[in-house]
Amino acid sequence: MDFKTLGENIVARAKKLGADEAEAYLQRSKSFNVTVRNGEVETLQKSVARGLGLRVFIDKRLGFSYTSDLSLESLEETARKTVELAGITEAKPWQGLPDFGPGILPGLDLYDPEIAGVPDEKKISIAREAEKTGRGLDPRITNSYGASFSDSEGETGIYSSRGISYAFKETIFSFGVNLVAGEKDAMQSGGWSSVKRFFKELDSVEDVARIAVQKTVEKLNPKPVATKKVPVIFDRYAAPSFWMGVLLSLDGDSAFRETTFMSDQLEKAIASPLITLADDPTVPRFVGSMPFDGEGNITRRNVIIDKGILKMFRYDSQTARKAGVKSGTIAGRSGYRSMPGASFLCVTLDNGTESGDSIIHGIKEGLLVTEMRGLGTDATTGSFSVGCGGFWIVDGAVAYPVDGVTLGGSTLELLKSIDKVGNDLDMRGGFNSPSFRVAELTVGGKK
Repeated sequence: MDFKTLGENIVARAKKLGADEAEAYLQRSKSFNVTVRNGEVETLQKSVARGLGLRVFIDKRLGFSYTSDLSLESLEETARKTVELAGITEAKPWQGLPDFGPGILPGLDLYDPEIAGVPDEKKISIAREAEKTGRGLDPRITNSYGASFSDSEGETGIYSSRGISYAFKETIFSFGVNLVAGEKDAMQSGGWSSVKRFFKELDSVEDVARIAVQKTVEKLNPKPVATKKVPVIFDRYAAPSFWMGVLLSLDGDSAFRETTFMSDQLEKAIASPLITLADDPTVPRFVGSMPFDGEGNITRRNVIIDKGILKMFRYDSQTARKAGVKSGTIAGRSGYRSMPGASFLCVTLDNGTESGDSIIHGIKEGLLVTEMRGLGTDATTGSFSVGCGGFWIVDGAVAYPVDGVTLGGSTLELLKSIDKVGNDLDMRGGFNSPSFRVAELTVGGKK
């Protein structure tokens, strides 16, 4: 039975059993994963999964259940049990399906029909070659944590009593390698990967291995630094972790309950005018894109911070109703076993104008952060503290690697102190950012 027929039938059955509203969320997937170490296959996994999650509402009372058995008998039982659950739960005035109806799905080109034609032997050979190439490029590479190749194809559908009836198919391919440089107490590790929707768009093995080697050996022989306040540059691969921490503080329900330091910041300047941050999962063929969200809302670009001004918190339909907010909602969903929840989907900081040379130019002494060991921002207090690694800057140039340093301060002060944004955006996943520079931040090093 196809998704459309199955989804619409179980929604109709739940309604017949007494539900005021019903929504079915269906998924099926097939995945492959291999890991290789020292040229030998360590793990090889293939999996197939499918399932359905059903939400129903009766007089503002919620029932939810899921099943991996899509037989007609199982679905009938799922519908019956879910309606029974809704009959005994507590009514809440904000509960119910989203208020929006059906729309037109964008064509995002997320499925590679050639996935079935890529043999398993080819995937294994790519992982082996990535490790072999990486280990052979530099004599300072002494070991490997292994290489991997993964792919998956799936279909997601959502069907509701409000007329929503959508499905989309997607594929994802990825491979990467993690290497070790140095020996004994002087070892450093690093890696790189490529992730794409289409197999033929994956980066070359040579490019992935070369970058993995570079990111490993450049960390060798780090030096300590003294605690001081200096300019700090977050490079484009460390910066997404910072923005993830900021975004966690923009939860709408937390703002409603006043448990985030951002609660009273809407329509206020929380960052430098150089900062425009948006949620946009509509980029064709991109790994972070999707045509509808976890509630069946057609995806679109939502500006979160516009030239430094905070424009929105994240809400799903229920938390928006609870807070009395009429703005657009964005909901994520981790699979058919879960219900939707407020979430940003694919966040990108707009590219700036500064080249790599100009963003570092004029710094007499400072830090280039290439790795953050955490998100840094405390969503309740707004304090910022995180361990990191990177490179010390002297007289406008990278001088030597540093490790085990900490950054400390206030997230709002940090955001407002951003004085340069790079033009080096590299779109790689759900959080994307160019490099940016903070005029001054406390770097904690040796005492």
